[in-house]
Amino acid sequence: MLTAALIIGVAVSLLLTELVGLSPGGIIVPGYVALLLDRPSALIGFLIIAFAAYGLLRALGTQLILYGSRRFTIAILAGMTLSLGAQWISPALAVTFVPTYVEWAGIGFIVPGLLAHQFDRQGVLPTLVMLAIAAPLVRIALIFVVPR
Repeated sequence: MLTAALIIGVAVSLLLTELVGLSPGGIIVPGYVALLLDRPSALIGFLIIAFAAYGLLRALGTQLILYGSRRFTIAILAGMTLSLGAQWISPALAVTFVPTYVEWAGIGFIVPGLLAHQFDRQGVLPTLVMLAIAAPLVRIALIFVVPR
């Protein structure tokens, strides 16, 4: 299901970016978030980590020279570190907010940083609005495409 969600998410992300000119958080973020829509606590945890990574990126940007790929790398590292930290600090918190499902194990560590990077590039509100449009579209497509 993760593979199908990512493939559909890439297509929806590209389509919306071409139509509207705004990105829904990166090319793979809508597919991943679509898998979290039925788990509100996991979605909230994901968004908390993405916002924290964005805050860390902004704070570091005032102290360091961060542009281009360096800024992108810091966003990804911040998201990965915070995701890992959330699971390491409190297993109870990790179960509540951070999904411990298979799809979180690899790609889920990267996605909060991708979203934080997009927050930094185009703003929080436009990114969240586009993500709120894209993720349900991916979820609906998954319902019709992936057999149960």
